[in-house]
Amino acid sequence: MSDADAGRSSIWRRFAPRAMLLLGLGTAAALLLPNLPEEQVVVFRVAGADLQRLSVSYTKEGEVEPRSGATLRFGSPPPASPSHRVSLPRGRYVVAVDVERRAGDGGAKETSYVRRVNLEGGETVLPLEDTP
Repeated sequence: MSDADAGRSSIWRRFAPRAMLLLGLGTAAALLLPNLPEEQVVVFRVAGADLQRLSVSYTKEGEVEPRSGATLRFGSPPPASPSHRVSLPRGRYVVAVDVERRAGDGGAKETSYVRRVNLEGGETVLPLEDTP
């Protein structure tokens, strides 16, 4: 073995463990980062000033159990566009929403919605409108 070959072999032996460590860390980061929770803001577009309560659950597409959920109660007048901050990984979700409104007779009327959305960080607007 020549001195040049020995020098190259010595350099490889010194840097190979570092290279393998960096490669392993990069692979782990690539696998874990998409699954880390991120703050998402969901804005609900609900028509009418009779909104009393809004219950929401977030289920990742392909899963059975919701990952998160909340119940929001409103006084009078309710906000024009209620919003909910939630910490979830990015991806496709099935969002189930129950909206309770004051009925004319003093009771309550509940309407359920199911929407499929992409949560990609930041703000997502979810229109909840009754179909005629």
